[in-house]
Amino acid sequence: MFLDNIDQILKTMPHVQHGYYLPFHEDHLSNFKGLHEYGSKLLSTEDRKRGIAFQSKAGPSVTAFVNGNPVAVFGCVLLWRGVGEAWSLFTSESRRYPIAMTKGAISFFNSCQTLFNLHRLQITVNSNDKRAMSWAKALGFISEGLMVNFSADKDDTYMMRRK
Repeated sequence: MFLDNIDQILKTMPHVQHGYYLPFHEDHLSNFKGLHEYGSKLLSTEDRKRGIAFQSKAGPSVTAFVNGNPVAVFGCVLLWRGVGEAWSLFTSESRRYPIAMTKGAISFFNSCQTLFNLHRLQITVNSNDKRAMSWAKALGFISEGLMVNFSADKDDTYMMRRK
């Protein structure tokens, strides 16, 4: 279902100097620097890779490349008709391109909302990660509430939805 739409999504992605977007493939993680920062501290790198691969099969996902290196992945798990959960993964290098990464995420999530007729797009954000909270707000997400002990590490997490 969503694989048919990935070309439409890619057409909406903004131009990035020395960069491009491709449909996500598990091989992109082999050169992904920062994978150890993704998800629970209790997970091994292989567990993280399996989790990302699982998420990528549950909805559209794209990898952002700069100078031939994968620097970010954007994805949307399609939970059920009309509802999706946004997710993203970044390397430290991607943080050198905050405007491009933000525009890329906005374009990706806008496309997902339109193509899949989503009336709700949600995201969970660790309450201790102020940078992630700020970025989620820049993408148009607003907090709905705090989920106590939600993560595998028992961290509190905000449930946010896109306006």
